[in-house]
Amino acid sequence: MAGRAARGRCWLLAALAGLGIAVGGCSAGADPTPEVTTRLVTPAGPPPTPTPPPGVSPTPLVPPELILSTLEVYQAGAVLVSVTGDVIGGQVEFLGRKYPLTRGSQSQYTFVPVDTEDPPGEHRLTVDVRMPNGTRGTLEATVTVLATRWTVGYLEFSPEQTAALLDPKVIAEELAMLRALYTKVTPVKLWNGPWLLPVQGALTARFGEQRSINGGPPGGHHGGTDIGAAEGTPVAATNSGTVVLARELKVRGNMVIIDHGGGLYSGYAHLRDIAVAEGDAVAAGQMVGTVGNTGLSTGAHLHWEMAAHGVLLDALRFTDGTNGF
Repeated sequence: MAGRAARGRCWLLAALAGLGIAVGGCSAGADPTPEVTTRLVTPAGPPPTPTPPPGVSPTPLVPPELILSTLEVYQAGAVLVSVTGDVIGGQVEFLGRKYPLTRGSQSQYTFVPVDTEDPPGEHRLTVDVRMPNGTRGTLEATVTVLATRWTVGYLEFSPEQTAALLDPKVIAEELAMLRALYTKVTPVKLWNGPWLLPVQGALTARFGEQRSINGGPPGGHHGGTDIGAAEGTPVAATNSGTVVLARELKVRGNMVIIDHGGGLYSGYAHLRDIAVAEGDAVAAGQMVGTVGNTGLSTGAHLHWEMAAHGVLLDALRFTDGTNGF
């Protein structure tokens, strides 16, 4: 990965109960890093001061700490944003879009997506948090979006496929259905540990690839990662979660979609067989189907896609370390 993967950390420098305004900063050793600042704003009126039992000292709140998986992220990548400490909720804003935090095992977190068309350069990431005593805080960091060089693919489809499956209305209806699904946020962390490749095979098309159809000009961005494998090869869940779709679609053929919680989803398309049902809880590495050639497909392969808060992402960046996790 060009550049560096870094971790932004901020510590609030004042007690949280009955605060006025506190400003903090952070750096990572001798080398300067993008400045991270914190502002705390008290709610209208002083919060009530709890009275502990006689002889018992009040337990101080643990100040929030902002942790980013990386400060440099490619287009179609994602930043894992975590806030530790006594935080009961909040939201992240980046590039004009807002994402709610979800309670994880050790923090409040969310995956912040970078779209294919988001502009490269430095952008401010802001996290608004809420503490148990009613205090609200704002943590900020600068994240650099790096340009991705998109590949170009040339595809040939039969007149029958073109008429039936390249109909703009058919494509739009399927995308609208998927977008409605991918924008739902289950406020529970369902994934755990590293992300897995769902199948071993040759990479036949990268995410974001611009495509020429039957000799036409290249355009658009491929919404998934294509991995070639023999028909019938088992396809595994990239991580744990709940199956929210397991059915045949017109363009993507037989498809399984897993909700990993917190607004993150993975999808497995063109399957020959589906091995799970909607509502099933699945573990990382569990078989969800087999490689096939259903839907709009020119040969046996897996179309693997991931989406965070409705934004399709490069699934391989969840496994190759370029997202910083």
